[in-house]
Amino acid sequence: MAKAQLPAFVEGYAGMGGLGAGDRLEMPRLKLLQSSSPELAAFNKAKPGEFWHSRIDDTLGSTVRICPIYIDWRFILWRPREAGGGILARADDGKHWAPADTEFTIQFKSGQAVKWRTAATVAASGLDKRGSSNPNDPKSPPAATRMYSIVCSFPDLQDLTPAVVILQGATMKVATKLIDQLKVLRAPSFGAVFEMSSFKDKSKSGEFYNYAFEMIGPVEERAFYEQNFAQYRFFMKHGLKVKDLEGAQEE
Repeated sequence: MAKAQLPAFVEGYAGMGGLGAGDRLEMPRLKLLQSSSPELAAFNKAKPGEFWHSRIDDTLGSTVRICPIYIDWRFILWRPREAGGGILARADDGKHWAPADTEFTIQFKSGQAVKWRTAATVAASGLDKRGSSNPNDPKSPPAATRMYSIVCSFPDLQDLTPAVVILQGATMKVATKLIDQLKVLRAPSFGAVFEMSSFKDKSKSGEFYNYAFEMIGPVEERAFYEQNFAQYRFFMKHGLKVKDLEGAQEE
């Protein structure tokens, strides 16, 4: 991408398409199916390692080209799955907890109970710091999860509704790498095309399918670029709400 010749209509917009915040417009999900995904039981055509568009309930395969129109990030305080799961609190602007100044008692599978308190801000609560999930274990992971929501359009499927890819937890290394690439683009993110694919990865919990992103080059079609630009402006003004956000915990 660094050596690619940018179309004239892309020049002058470097740095745009980056991080925003908000939670207003509900968008469908583009899920990377795992062996435990409920879609596998509901649809014969659903397969682990493939990307599932929740609006059309259909697979886009294990590789799809995308344009990252808009990126939203927040903190989520999940109740551990072993304790029932679900969202305890969220900081949709990346700073302020809702609910604020609220204490939660968390019972781990081991039987140990700890308390998490949100405070007014994420920084004040310290729940984003290592060791906060279990105050008795300084090596325990952060209690709060940083979540990136990436609104994607599809250059090869331009009539398809944009959908949101969620990166968090075990996919954070991939997310960080992608964000770093977007920060140094000479084009806005909505003017760049990436190939998104899946691969088998491992974590402490076992094998899972992870995301891989490869930068392909700039958007070449002016009409598609302007469509992406209009959608980016809309999200910047109105914000983003992700459909079935709680379902993201199982991923």
